[in-house]
Amino acid sequence: MRFLVSLVCILLIFSCSDYQKILKSDDPEFKYTQALAYYNNADYSRSLSLFEQVLTAFSDRNRSKDVYYHYIYSNFHVKDYVSSAYHFNNFNLKFPESQKREEMEFMSAYCYYLQSPRYNLDQSKTYEAIEKLQLFVSNYSNSDRVIRANELILKLNQKIEKKDFEIVKSYYETGKFQSAIYAVDDFLNRFPETKLVEELSFIQLQAYYELGKNSIEEKKKQRIKEAIFACDNFLLAFPLGKYKEDTKSIYEKLKEIENGL
Repeated sequence: MRFLVSLVCILLIFSCSDYQKILKSDDPEFKYTQALAYYNNADYSRSLSLFEQVLTAFSDRNRSKDVYYHYIYSNFHVKDYVSSAYHFNNFNLKFPESQKREEMEFMSAYCYYLQSPRYNLDQSKTYEAIEKLQLFVSNYSNSDRVIRANELILKLNQKIEKKDFEIVKSYYETGKFQSAIYAVDDFLNRFPETKLVEELSFIQLQAYYELGKNSIEEKKKQRIKEAIFACDNFLLAFPLGKYKEDTKSIYEKLKEIENGL
């Protein structure tokens, strides 16, 4: 076992020593070939450093294009998606004649997708990613990558939907019943195909109930009527729903309040 550990350490020392020699070399062609070797061996951290050193070393346009292409993907593979997004886009500006335009534009948009944070954080990057992916779909409507782009857009929209659903719930849970009612309507307008319609409708119904029973006298009668109307609508929309009995219970409480006014 000790022998194996020692052998690995020796190999690592030689490997690092060889890499340092390549870094210090004045031969750009040598650096380029070694960078490709590291890249093809999935050692992207080393290939990135070497490709960076020879980005402007070649006058041949095709060679420069190849260097930049691998440099960008080295960035991508080390998960520097901010730099990658910029460089994928910049590739098309530097080499407008390239046959890789579609690939570059998709990958730039994909890097924005990969920067999208968890649903409970600020979603500015998510909206930006959706915009970039939609632009790709518009520009390359016949591309095989459109299916993938639309899948990514759907996932991003689902993340925004989840965040907005949690916001609606938080309005209700913190006693902001009027805001909860409006937020449900706004949510359903923006996500008409959501699978959360029943859940949202019940939250709204509860908000109407709480708002009504806790209202001042001059507003209570009207708000109780609105809450009863919300119960009727819910039972019509979801006659076999999981909140059926809860809704009936709320309805009975509302009728008691109404009869006592």
